[in-house]
Amino acid sequence: MIFLQNVLFGPAGYPEAAQGNLKRVFEILVDAGVNALEYAAVHGLRTTEEKAKQIGNLAQESGIAMSMHAAYYINLASKDPEIRERSRQRLIKALKFAPLMGVQRIVFHPGIQGGMTPDEAHIVVRDSLRSIWEEIGSQPRGIFLAPEIAGKIVMYGSVEQIIGLCQDVEGCIPTVDWAHLYARSQGQMNDGESYRKVLTKFEDALGSLFINNMHFHISGITFTERGEASHKPLGEEWGPDLYPLIEIIHEVGYKPTFICESPNPLRGALYAKYIFEQIEKGK
Repeated sequence: MIFLQNVLFGPAGYPEAAQGNLKRVFEILVDAGVNALEYAAVHGLRTTEEKAKQIGNLAQESGIAMSMHAAYYINLASKDPEIRERSRQRLIKALKFAPLMGVQRIVFHPGIQGGMTPDEAHIVVRDSLRSIWEEIGSQPRGIFLAPEIAGKIVMYGSVEQIIGLCQDVEGCIPTVDWAHLYARSQGQMNDGESYRKVLTKFEDALGSLFINNMHFHISGITFTERGEASHKPLGEEWGPDLYPLIEIIHEVGYKPTFICESPNPLRGALYAKYIFEQIEKGK
């Protein structure tokens, strides 16, 4: 789609000012000057087919690129086969609704490594994802499952694990959550060199699959020794510093989608867009 010719910025979830009015949601996004939206199905996908089609039509008319964040409680790494099956079905439902909504990326957390070794967890998650595509029949055109870097260290979702999933399962692309990486690294991943190393890892491992489908989450964040504690506003005292990352994006010519998950996600998306525009002006 034409969206991927540009760097995209948008919020996770509807702007509060829309008060749930779908038409108003897209009017606010257009008026603000952003061009992406991540539909928040984090407590389950609770829409109807009729409303899903309405979202898709409004997104198309407004020039807004759509993604979806699937339920937080998905856990494909669980030892309990019933939990894994319910998690699979949630992703299958998301894949069925995605074409109606114009959604191209379905973001999800693979789960918690509950008593499994990293290798055991990888096999269980990998096989669950492969079985999803088998049940669907084929990958809907242009729609990807997008496993996310995890903020908590106990969760399945390191850089290496997400790369491994995307190598082993067709139809998967990574969601790189830079705030989560900052938390996992205890604040170390916060400068141009560290950003560049992560981008190079993904690019070397996944090539054009990564380059052509970059999906990033951004936010301020606090952390403990266990990783992520809570999301915070962008542009204030909390890390990570986005400027070096956006500088690299501009320098190399990458075309990612930036989805902001901070407490005021539309404001955060505009903050990231502002940084990009200032770098663009100074080139």
